[in-house]
Amino acid sequence: MQPKDPKKPFVNVDELMPQISLEQAVAFYGLLLPEVHRVGAETRTACFLTCGKTKDTGDRALAIKSDDPTKTWFCHQYGCGKNGNLVSLCDMMKPGPASNGRPRGERFKVIAADLQAMVSGEVRIVMAGAPTTPSKAAPAPKKVNVLLKESDNERARGLVNLDAKFISDISAMTPKTSAYFRRRAYLTPEVCRKWRMGVLPRDVGGEDRSGGTMRGKVVYCYSDEKGEPLTWFGRDAEFEEKHQQWDASDKSEREPEKFHFVKGFHRGLELFGLDHLTEENKQESLRRLGLILVEGSNDVIRLDTLGVPALGLCSNTITREQAAKAAQIARELAGGVVTVFLDCDPEGENGMKQCLGYLAQLCPVRLAWTSKMFGGKFKGRQPESLTEEEWREIEAFLTTGRADGWTVG
Repeated sequence: MQPKDPKKPFVNVDELMPQISLEQAVAFYGLLLPEVHRVGAETRTACFLTCGKTKDTGDRALAIKSDDPTKTWFCHQYGCGKNGNLVSLCDMMKPGPASNGRPRGERFKVIAADLQAMVSGEVRIVMAGAPTTPSKAAPAPKKVNVLLKESDNERARGLVNLDAKFISDISAMTPKTSAYFRRRAYLTPEVCRKWRMGVLPRDVGGEDRSGGTMRGKVVYCYSDEKGEPLTWFGRDAEFEEKHQQWDASDKSEREPEKFHFVKGFHRGLELFGLDHLTEENKQESLRRLGLILVEGSNDVIRLDTLGVPALGLCSNTITREQAAKAAQIARELAGGVVTVFLDCDPEGENGMKQCLGYLAQLCPVRLAWTSKMFGGKFKGRQPESLTEEEWREIEAFLTTGRADGWTVG
């Protein structure tokens, strides 16, 4: 038996993996992490691995337990099923002769060396056929969202007034879509017009085919701070029913999509509701409550009907860009304070922790609720479900620091 080469000591990857974050590994190989969605203990993204796929996957196909020490993962894309740990991810991100997520021999050794480099803080750009020497990461192309009216796409420019085709009268909707509005009585026709949202019928008559991917959905306008449409996005009124069926299945089919955004729109750069934030009657509330951040568009709209200004992430996690924008707005309008008010469920509370981490580096930040605050009465709730009385209880806590019936544990 030949003695081990003293120049190549054994590398214990099991000790290295817990020290490396998903974001760090992705950046190490010069890749861009797609938009992430936090679902329980999992980080969900579109597949960004070099796995032989021939087309884009759904935006939640790849499930990664990013808080797990070994970053175990599974691809839910139909017909795939690949899985593994951080070593497997690295194998399928690193250019060169990949081993389909099961590196052996020399391939394993070079990935182990990469893990060591990550732990030591190195950043590498690894190009196929190029030497793997440490270097500074190349700047990623700057992402921007363009106003619909300024789009290079003629069809996109024609969607500026898509809301002219919307239905907001529940008597004219399909049963399942009308049920969506009946459960949200605050979505009156007047509110729908103010927020430029409603149902885009599947058939608007004639040869009109505009808004094709949004047809049959509850559609919302995502505007810039001046109220100019950046994009339209759709909510499937039947999502909950479809997701229950998918959850009870073998998950071989693509996971149902709750919200549909037009490809190419970078929602991680924006905050929903910005065009309504500076309305004259909202300034005093902003000064008292701070800048409130919620998850969804309905949360923003519901709070608006209660006279409360808020902005939506359109996600249960925050991006660095959103955090920077929120902190800047808070400094300008809300005494520098951001109040995080995500859904009071496990996914939302995971998102709250992430928000706190990002925002606390930029400004003072606090939580409006958790599943243990207020005696646990709001556990599992969403801001859009609040009654006026319930909101007043939360508001009293935010303005006085006191609440009836519970103490901070």
